[in-house]
Amino acid sequence: MQYISFYKDRLPFKPKTNVVIYFDVMQLGAKKYYEILYDYYDILVEEFRRGGLEFCFLPKIADHMNLDKIYRYFNPDAGEDAIIPYASHYRDSDLLEYVVAGFDASRLEPGLIQYKGEDFDREDTYTYAFTPMSEFYSNSIIDMVDKYVSMHGVRGALFDIDSDVQFRSQQVGEEQLQQMQFEEAFCEEPCSESPSSPSLFGRLTSAFKIRKEAGREECRVQPQEEDVEAVMSEVQMLVERLRQSGVGEWALQQLFQPTQKLSRLHVRYGRIFLPDYNNVEIKMPPLSKAIYLLYLHHPEGIKFSYLPDYRKELLSMYEMISGRDNRDDIRRSIDDVTDPTRNSINEKCSRIKQAFLRVFDDSIARNYYITGERGEAKKILLPQDLITWENHR
Repeated sequence: MQYISFYKDRLPFKPKTNVVIYFDVMQLGAKKYYEILYDYYDILVEEFRRGGLEFCFLPKIADHMNLDKIYRYFNPDAGEDAIIPYASHYRDSDLLEYVVAGFDASRLEPGLIQYKGEDFDREDTYTYAFTPMSEFYSNSIIDMVDKYVSMHGVRGALFDIDSDVQFRSQQVGEEQLQQMQFEEAFCEEPCSESPSSPSLFGRLTSAFKIRKEAGREECRVQPQEEDVEAVMSEVQMLVERLRQSGVGEWALQQLFQPTQKLSRLHVRYGRIFLPDYNNVEIKMPPLSKAIYLLYLHHPEGIKFSYLPDYRKELLSMYEMISGRDNRDDIRRSIDDVTDPTRNSINEKCSRIKQAFLRVFDDSIARNYYITGERGEAKKILLPQDLITWENHR
């Protein structure tokens, strides 16, 4: 058995003992192994899981992740022909950046690497075991994985059916626990308007946290609209898996870096469009939309306590877009939302925020929804020269 050491202060992720990575830095196995790894990837993943292991073949991972949807969540200005920086663009040789000095990679044949654990580490390095493909390669996928698992003895051998079911139940429980821990760590306190974090994980947790706050309020949404919480969970899991496969932070930043371009906002007959983000329409309940249009009309901002002074203007906007005929019901709705002793305005602002977070990342969305410090005037930060109106009365 061979060993490969990686510098602890360079490796951009914490290694896991149950992760097995296909490692072919010289691309010597492209003809012999790539086809079987591509064609039988799903079977390989399943069989390794039956042995308690997670198999990572970097060029194939991107095919199993909806990177296009996630990339466009961070880059809503990307056109249909946009080139997505898929993880498959990055090679196994990228891992060489973290290998200890003096390692001769030119003599390394294709194989699998697996972290051996802290007992094998030195103070400044992580130790991986390297197993050449030639030692366990077989025309039978199941036999091949069985031989590898037996050789390394992480769980002894392939599970039988009963133990496999038990493992799957345990795995689901662990995933749920990790998700709960993630939410508890970043979503316990009500989210305030914090500056954008320069780190990728900081941005992801910020967006997840803000979505959690917005999601506490009931909001009727269209069935076809994406659920932001699901998107952010997918991003979180994807980032972790790519890291464990050797994709560095620089590559992840390229994949998930939010656009710096702000779209114009166009209001047409009470509907809200963003022309430079593929003309996406921002949908929200009528009363929330009326409040949003009110704030668009007042770039100087409005304190919640001053909303009673704007009842007439808000009533006019609500009548325009609500489609309701009962003026008494309309007036009651306006009275409720402008009453500073009630929580209605906070609920509507949460719905407005949620409407934008369904479409793109908070680093972009915070320019569009209503924001402001407690006790201060609330406003929309989008520059006025990016806002146009068409037949809004």
